[in-house]
Amino acid sequence: MATLLGLLASKLKESGMPSGSVVLEVLEGPAAGKVFTFRGIETFLLGRSENSHLCLDDDLVVSRNHLQIEIDPPRCFVRDLKSANGTFVNGERIVERWLDNGDTISGGRTFIRVRIEETDKASLGVTETGDVFVSLGKTDLMQLPPACVGGYELQEQIGSGTTGVVYKAVQQETGKIVAVKLIAPSMITNDLIINSMVREASVLCKLSHKRIVRFIDTGVANGHVFLIMEYVAAIDLMAILRGMTTSVRIRVACGLIRQVLDGLSHVHEQGVIHRDIKPRNILVSQQDGGLKAKLADFGLAKCFADAGLDRFSGEHEIKGTLSYMAPEQMRSSRDATPQSDLFSVAATLYTLISDAPVYACSNGRVSIDTILSNGPTPIQQHVPQATAQLIQFLNRGLAHDPSCRFGNATKMRESLVSLSEG
Repeated sequence: MATLLGLLASKLKESGMPSGSVVLEVLEGPAAGKVFTFRGIETFLLGRSENSHLCLDDDLVVSRNHLQIEIDPPRCFVRDLKSANGTFVNGERIVERWLDNGDTISGGRTFIRVRIEETDKASLGVTETGDVFVSLGKTDLMQLPPACVGGYELQEQIGSGTTGVVYKAVQQETGKIVAVKLIAPSMITNDLIINSMVREASVLCKLSHKRIVRFIDTGVANGHVFLIMEYVAAIDLMAILRGMTTSVRIRVACGLIRQVLDGLSHVHEQGVIHRDIKPRNILVSQQDGGLKAKLADFGLAKCFADAGLDRFSGEHEIKGTLSYMAPEQMRSSRDATPQSDLFSVAATLYTLISDAPVYACSNGRVSIDTILSNGPTPIQQHVPQATAQLIQFLNRGLAHDPSCRFGNATKMRESLVSLSEG
């Protein structure tokens, strides 16, 4: 790990690439005087809901979920959440818009000033929580993937994750098949992606379990940052499940989730929270006449980068990861706990069984307001054959209150024994 950091540091150059922080100052209203500072990707919610970062439960002009500010320093974006009385920027009612330094946002009796502070130097350091971070300028890493990196010959692309593109590769010296993750060229200008890659390497170094994709090596070669991992000949799990009868599909899906929970128990024992469990991050292969699952992609940092970067596309609703994300993690990535991972596991099982997302959505998108205000769609609406035991399991796993979920991954796994056998 130290080698990777040293190599990355040697690649850093001073550049004009902006980074820094976004500061929200409450000028007027019940919370006047409060200041919120953000140095990474975050979502800030204002409303009367107890889930809001700025809860204004005594301001009846403010809606339950009134407005959302999306932050990726130095970028900042505000979106009205279909509030009854509107969101305003500099006195003008808006639906959504980018924010500039000095803008004033208002909702109800509350006025918030936006202050954007930029820095220009690339740097290597440690955050208050002890996480390693790298601020990356424009470097020679901005190249197309080479034919080889670090003694590994790249073959076809086999996937992509929160931090980069994954290739099947061959170790030139031994002929061993591995998976190589490179930072995607389109992402290389975002220092948060580099941070996430570094964090993934540091996390994988701690983990060693048959249900987790094994970490092999990491480094920088030919101007590219890379991770070398175990290669899994993954199958199209959803296609296979769709060809099964409902009862068999439920049993097989529950069996695979038991395997995932076996690995997740080890993850949590090492003090790690995955934060991005979903079907795409569970690699399933056929071995010895059965299906074997491994948990993959530990690149999601405390800020939920996968969803966070997508939010800046200007859509009214958010795609992807939020369909599997616990409400408390969606509210703030800092609130994620092992129980947040368990929610994501339950949401993943729900989709494997039903081919549908946990939350009702339109055109494949689910809104923040839906997640915070409404509960999951009952599984029996998609799978009428769902047993009382399965319904009870999913209801507990998808409970809005983390304390009402399973105590840990092991207990959750034990609750699936009878559902996965038959």
